[in-house]
Amino acid sequence: MADEASEDRTKKTRKKRKVVKLPVKQRLAIEKSVEQRVLDNPDVFKLPISHRTIDELTSYFIKQKEGVTKILPKEKRRYVIYLRKSTDSEDKQVRSLPDQRIECLELAERLGVEVRESDIIEESESAKLSGKRNLFNDMMLGFETGKYHGLIAWSPDRLSRNMKEAGAIIELIDLEKIQDLQFKTYQFENNPNGKMLLGILFATSKQYSDKLSVDVSRGTSGNIKEGKYNGVIKKGYYVDKNTWHFIPDGYNWHLLREAVDMRLYKGKTNEEIADFLNVSLLSEHVHTDDDYHLVKMTKSKVGKLFEDPFYFGLYRHGETIADLVDVYDFLPLVTPDEYILLNREAASDFGKEYAGKGTASARLDYGLLRGKVICDYCDSSMQWQHQEIKRGKNKGKWLISWYCRNRQNCIRHNSKLAVEEFGKPLKKSIRGKLVVEPVKEMLKQCTKKSEEAYKYYIDKLEVKVAQDKAVAKRKLSEAKASLTLNNKQYANYQDFQSEFPKEYAKHHSGKLEYHQNLINVAQANIKVANAELDKLKTALPTRQEFYELTRSYLKTINSTKDLLELDAVLNEVVLNLRAGDDAVSVIKLNKPYDMLVDLSKISLGRGERT
Repeated sequence: MADEASEDRTKKTRKKRKVVKLPVKQRLAIEKSVEQRVLDNPDVFKLPISHRTIDELTSYFIKQKEGVTKILPKEKRRYVIYLRKSTDSEDKQVRSLPDQRIECLELAERLGVEVRESDIIEESESAKLSGKRNLFNDMMLGFETGKYHGLIAWSPDRLSRNMKEAGAIIELIDLEKIQDLQFKTYQFENNPNGKMLLGILFATSKQYSDKLSVDVSRGTSGNIKEGKYNGVIKKGYYVDKNTWHFIPDGYNWHLLREAVDMRLYKGKTNEEIADFLNVSLLSEHVHTDDDYHLVKMTKSKVGKLFEDPFYFGLYRHGETIADLVDVYDFLPLVTPDEYILLNREAASDFGKEYAGKGTASARLDYGLLRGKVICDYCDSSMQWQHQEIKRGKNKGKWLISWYCRNRQNCIRHNSKLAVEEFGKPLKKSIRGKLVVEPVKEMLKQCTKKSEEAYKYYIDKLEVKVAQDKAVAKRKLSEAKASLTLNNKQYANYQDFQSEFPKEYAKHHSGKLEYHQNLINVAQANIKVANAELDKLKTALPTRQEFYELTRSYLKTINSTKDLLELDAVLNEVVLNLRAGDDAVSVIKLNKPYDMLVDLSKISLGRGERT
């Protein structure tokens, strides 16, 4: 009994969070003060020009953790059409390949997606047994490597009639490698029930189920994919009940924008910012007609808010991330450049000075040339690693290297065998300088003039420009439609308030402010979309400008202190490379740079292996 009493005394009672409603009078007073600040600064929704893009920061977050998948908007997905006709008797009545092609192309047109001729795969093989279809296997590899994002087929049985390949397809859907799956004869829904039915269609003996935890996780990922609210409210935004998208929440958004200005441009601390937000009655609610609740900000909460990538438009949950600015007309609170300055780790990685106190270098996690440095002795991918230099003139910088993790099978980890074969132990890692310098030498030899290389580059660039234009046009159209609708609604409520002031105050209070806020957001998004379309009118590079690209890459590699910029250049030109003992033996370049190399001038200075 004494033990039980002692145990009861040691148990901590959890303090229940007290929810404090914001009185309407106080909210209206704060709104008026913010409205005055908006009048003083009418461009408050117009964020500063950012040299960094959301795409660049998205790549940064992807490289911080293996297995993270970026969800692309429809316009940026690369779709593949898979057509199959078997000679088996069971397939005698199935549509012919030409019929399948016509109907799948009609489906693609209805969906508003373009499919390249080279991405239409026709195969005449049975799908009863796994591993027998070479073109199908190549297509699956394309989804694994990110070459493809969307898949169109005439019906599920064209993709698989066996459980091994059916399971592989469903796994790629789970991992968001296949981000969109469409059939001419069947409507697939990406949820547990939809995947179960798909599995049954692949093979009638298959029964597919997801655990409750997986149900929740997949449902959340689906919301992330569409930029929808997933149960976590974001300060400064509320949720539109019709679309479940995040909308800037009037004066609360303005207060947080002012907090960003205080930190970046006025040198205020997080503690001072927290005090300002509390005095200004920062509040939050989920939907526009919900009551506001006061938010008690602290130094720590302000820091976490500035660290959240949501505020520049990157929505993430677990292994899934989406660019909200691509998905819909999301209005960010900060630019990518501002986000970098607000975060110690990102500022260090991008070679910028952190806006807060303490500019010590932070831990680098994203990885340079991740997955592209191959061990010359065991053919496994080497792991990026780094060590901070503690003393000397380079104190605070990082010693970068790649380490072979294959302890069981690589001769690097067997000194006795290495001495027998090579006369010396082999180093288990290779320094960054010994990897980057050979790449620079390779780029110096990209001197050949190649019409094929130029055409490949232009074709690739034209596809990207077309995708970006399609996204910008969609966002412009959505913003204009929103502006028209909310102008109309605002005028209606204005008339109603004038004619029936008591009824308006009782049943529709706040509607004018709500629609005015949406009008402001739409106008800001129209400006952004028009600016993006103007930028995309820039002429494509000439042949001479293309040939000088490698010089610009060399200049960047030699001068940049921004490791993310270095990584972007290296990934643009390097397909992969093989690293030996303090030397690189082979470098493979991506297209079209491999077409520009004068091989007669290449010497990597490695002799002990070929």
